[in-house]
Amino acid sequence: MRLDQLTELPDDIAERIGEALKPYGYDPQADRRYEPPTDIPDVSQCHSTDFFRKLNEDALANLHSWVGKLALPKGRWLGSKYRAVAPWRSSGSGRPMAKRHPNLSFDPSGIQDFGTMETFTPINVVMKAMELGEAQRDAAVQWLGEQLGYNFGVEIDLRSRRKEAALMAEAAQRDAARIASREKAILEAAPSMEPGSWVERQMAAGITPWVKTNPTPHEVAALALVAGVPVTVPAEPAGEAAEDPSADADHNETTPTMAELEALCHPPGLVGDIMDWIAASTSSPSRPLALGPALGFVGTLAGRHHAGPTNLRTNLYIVALAPAGYGKDHPRKALSRLAVESGLDRYLGPEGFLSDSALRKTIEHNPSQLSLMDEFGAFIAKIMDRRAGTHQSSIRQMLMQMFTSADSLYKGTASAAESAVPIYNPNFSVYGTSTPHDFWPSMSGKGISDGFLPRWLVLTITGDPADGIEPKASLEPPTKLIEDCRAIITHNGAGNLPDSASRPILRPRVADWGVGAKERWMELRLAFKRRGEACSPDLAALWTRTMEVALRVAHIVAIGVDPERPVLTRDLVDWAAKLMELSTRHCIVEVSDRLALNDKQAEYLKVRRWIKEAGSDGVTSSTLKKMVNGEFDLRRLNDITQQLLESKQIEQRFASTKTGGRPSHRWFAL
Repeated sequence: MRLDQLTELPDDIAERIGEALKPYGYDPQADRRYEPPTDIPDVSQCHSTDFFRKLNEDALANLHSWVGKLALPKGRWLGSKYRAVAPWRSSGSGRPMAKRHPNLSFDPSGIQDFGTMETFTPINVVMKAMELGEAQRDAAVQWLGEQLGYNFGVEIDLRSRRKEAALMAEAAQRDAARIASREKAILEAAPSMEPGSWVERQMAAGITPWVKTNPTPHEVAALALVAGVPVTVPAEPAGEAAEDPSADADHNETTPTMAELEALCHPPGLVGDIMDWIAASTSSPSRPLALGPALGFVGTLAGRHHAGPTNLRTNLYIVALAPAGYGKDHPRKALSRLAVESGLDRYLGPEGFLSDSALRKTIEHNPSQLSLMDEFGAFIAKIMDRRAGTHQSSIRQMLMQMFTSADSLYKGTASAAESAVPIYNPNFSVYGTSTPHDFWPSMSGKGISDGFLPRWLVLTITGDPADGIEPKASLEPPTKLIEDCRAIITHNGAGNLPDSASRPILRPRVADWGVGAKERWMELRLAFKRRGEACSPDLAALWTRTMEVALRVAHIVAIGVDPERPVLTRDLVDWAAKLMELSTRHCIVEVSDRLALNDKQAEYLKVRRWIKEAGSDGVTSSTLKKMVNGEFDLRRLNDITQQLLESKQIEQRFASTKTGGRPSHRWFAL
């Protein structure tokens, strides 16, 4: 067909076609409008500071889009956070890659290596993971941008990008929903103590477990009321909550309150009777301080002749932490008096040990002993010090081995000077007292990883002590208390003859499960296991023995109720689990706040703790410099405060104290 034979179209043909297509969703004006893209990254600015900042912010907001693709060693997700090993540096402790801790933390608020306390941007991490030099930064930028959906292609197009932007917005919404769903699944998989437990039901109903209905006046000051802390114990200070790198990245535990601990300090049976007498025979009563000696003593008396339903024995390691001047010596002295008056002082061991051989010979002489130690923080410092001699550092290893050997045989370690003598069913318990400031700095990170700290029941007492209470009981132990203690030995069948470490106890008295107790124990053990899985690997070890120690505690109380036929009821299992949960929670909080894997991290945590303890008054830079007191140079202090500031754990404000005074620049914990 020739050109002159073609039909001539009118000038408004485009408008006519557009009008005809409108019913089918066509917008004839869309191709004629141009709007600058809003949600599409402007890659033409790929070499500007603004672009790098935008790329890093997008990467932190969408960690799931790229972090897993780096294939970092030992990487795993913890909700919206990711932990892995930093492969570009060697271990500070010389560990191989397989045994290194995943100290590299990816969080929407930032990326930090807790091993060196270095912080990174997403671009920096990609460069290090891919071993790219500074000259290859563009390659890292392009890879990271592509994972986030950036378009780095050259395209000349005057059409509107609204459809593409809408698609990207929908994709972002789907990613956000997927991340929220994953976080919800993880939270549901790590439940806390069930509100249906016996203790929780009692407290929710306004009833403190095992509290006397009509307490005498002197007991009112010592007993905890669920509705509030007693008048002699002030309310817990609110303080300023600080987001520390360990706590924020590794756990979501809160510090237990004194009211929670007080509510659990009224067990039945002999343990409760001993606590009643100890608290009533002093002008400064504290039931939490009386709980440790009572559990330790009854467990030591029952010791080798009783076994729990799972064959656990009743040896315990307990430490009570309270401020100086709290009256920590009275419970120890009262228990010593009770042991002497009962003729059972042979069950009390030395107050300290200078070497592992001294500890072993003590247990060889008498396999059932309770050691009451004051200034326990100094003892821990000796056995945990990396510069300590073998004769002291081996004490820690021996304590761990004897804790799990109570149901069998402890062979010990031979030396050139003496051979190892086997000890059958060692039943060694410890009750130590210290201040938190002495105990926690003495406990190193190694004590967590090797399982030493998880073996301990830690009772942390806070607030001001009750004082000026008129004692209602004599320092002389009641006759009934003496007879009840002797009855445990009588039912053991040991009489007045001391136990021998050279003879095994082949048929101990085995406790029975009460109705529903075994199922409850298994349920709680699984719940604690999941809580450990929700923590970082460093802190998960603290949950490993929670129910093991709880079962020992419940068994001891059951023996005090009926030494002839002890029964672990569901209520006792609930109570003991709640007590150990408080202990573990406090350990996690303190470990995150104080314990460090190296010297640099110790300095970092110390500065953060100083600012945190300053509370709402804050602390000035000059005061911080005085607190350093030569421990490290001021340049290091400036680096630490800058890291804390960048990680949004502290802030600096121009303010004065509550009492007034001239305003100044002060550091505050966020």
